[in-house]
This record gives sequence, structure tokens and C-alpha cells, in this order.
Amino acid sequence: MYNLTVNEATFVIVDLETTGFSPKENSVIEVAGIKYQGGMIIGKFSQLVKPKEEFLFSHITELTGITNSMVIDKPYFEDIYPEFYKFIKDSILVGHNIKFDYSFLNETHKFLYKKDLKLPSICTDNLARRIFPELRKKSLEYLANYLGINFYQKHRAMSDAEATLKAFQVMLNFLQDYNINKVIDIIRLSQGKQINKKNKTKRYV
Repeated sequence: MYNLTVNEATFVIVDLETTGFSPKENSVIEVAGIKYQGGMIIGKFSQLVKPKEEFLFSHITELTGITNSMVIDKPYFEDIYPEFYKFIKDSILVGHNIKFDYSFLNETHKFLYKKDLKLPSICTDNLARRIFPELRKKSLEYLANYLGINFYQKHRAMSDAEATLKAFQVMLNFLQDYNINKVIDIIRLSQGKQINKKNKTKRYV
């Protein structure tokens, strides 16, 4: 998987909405994934889920627009996780601050399967900062505005995932101009590691 080119690899752009920052104490309330391969979207997954707290506080509703009535009859995240895991399995996860989303996925994965989730991941925030060091803010909204991406509904999982995918596509095209198109190199860049310098190549004549 690591030695594939970006056109050969399968990516899943992931976004979760949660009731807080702790995967042990808080809950997922919405999950979205967009499967992307060869420059095309080949699948989508979207699901509202009921929090284990059984009730959403007003500040969560104000932030996300997700209300108690929207999730009261939904399944818990652990109930739909096997289906979502099937969707993301054998893929490279991509997310804005992917460490946060990954921590919630891993917590549920460990609960159900008694082992850690082990999928490669790319953080679009970290990758953007390597490519565009002039970025001053970390938010997805700021990055989208910087790249001229229409971001119509922040803090909803599918909308965030769609904006993240568009930003990821811009960055992949930028890296392609420098002949950087291997998954391993893009992962290393997103982790702050050095890669072999490539000469810029013109792809269009």
C-alpha cells in the first residue's frame, strides 16, 4: 500500500462529529467517509449515531446543528462500526487533524475487536503546513478559504469530508507537479519527515 502511487491507492476521507475531545469519555454523533481512487469518488458512507450519553448538550447542537431529535432513534456507533470498518478497510485514511478522528475509531475498534486499528493515515492540516508554510490558522475552514474551496456547512461530517477531499486534491496536484506521487512520500510529508527532493516537472504542454 505504501509504495502505490496516488492514482493506484484507495483513500477514505473521514470526518467525525463528537460530543467532546476524549474517545474514552465522549461519543461519536456523526460519521462520514468518502472513498477516493484514481481521481474519482467511488463510494460514500454517512450516518448519524446516538451518543452513549443519551443526550446532546446545547453547545454541541449550536456547533453542529445536530439535535437530540435527529439522533434519538439512531444506532450507537459501535453498532454501525463493523459496516464502516468494512468501508475503510484496506484504505489510507485522510482527515483534517486525522489524529482526533483516528482516536475515536481506534477506541471503538479496540472495544469490538480487542486490538488496535492499524491503517495508514494522512493529516491534511499537517500536509498543508508543509506545502503552504504561510498558513496562519489550523482550521479546515481557513484552509478551504485559502484554497478557494466552497465550504457550505462546517461541523457536519459529510460537508467537512467533502471540503477535506477538495483540499487534498489541490495538494496532490501541487505535489504531482514536483513528481511526488508515492503514498509513502505523502505520508512522510504529513508526518513532518524529509523526503528525497524531486525536480519540478511540467505535466502540461
